[in-house]
Amino acid sequence: REVLRALELMGIVTTVRGGTNYITENMDQWLSAPLALLFQLNNSHVQQVQELRSALEQEAALLAAGKCTAALTPRNMRSILAQLESSEDEKARAGLDKKLHTKIGRIAGNPMIYNVLDAAAQLTEEIISGTRAYIMQKHNSALEVDEQHRRLVEAIISGDRNQAEKLMREHMETIEKYILEIAQQQGENSLVFHR
Repeated sequence: REVLRALELMGIVTTVRGGTNYITENMDQWLSAPLALLFQLNNSHVQQVQELRSALEQEAALLAAGKCTAALTPRNMRSILAQLESSEDEKARAGLDKKLHTKIGRIAGNPMIYNVLDAAAQLTEEIISGTRAYIMQKHNSALEVDEQHRRLVEAIISGDRNQAEKLMREHMETIEKYILEIAQQQGENSLVFHR
């Protein structure tokens, strides 16, 4: 019972009336709560969360470039990219940006990297809400990010692992720049993880 209760608190198990336990349907979300607790206990800063995310995103891009062979994968990534570039709705663009990164994480084929990466991305949004929307609403930054996405997708599709990793690193450096800009506008307290 104690183990089941702990798993329920972590979001891995769902208990329904009558005492029946099920593995949660949304396994992609279960890691964010323990990771959030870890960052909170360590009084972590948003930059540390972003450093974790950056390292994982780079590895995911490298792995994805080595595994992007399925016939539908290039078409799917280019479709997301086309929607992202043509949309003028900031919220929709932010959602498509996340969808593209999620796709790259899934193509990488490592569920541990994908799940920690997803949790780190969620934490970034929790610490500084609207990060993606902020970046997308700035005209020049949106164009810069669109170009980075375009080059990154082509590197992954062409199987150029080194270029994909390099471009993702540059992209993450750009994102970090805007995250710190948002944090400074919101005040230094927003740099520290809190719930």
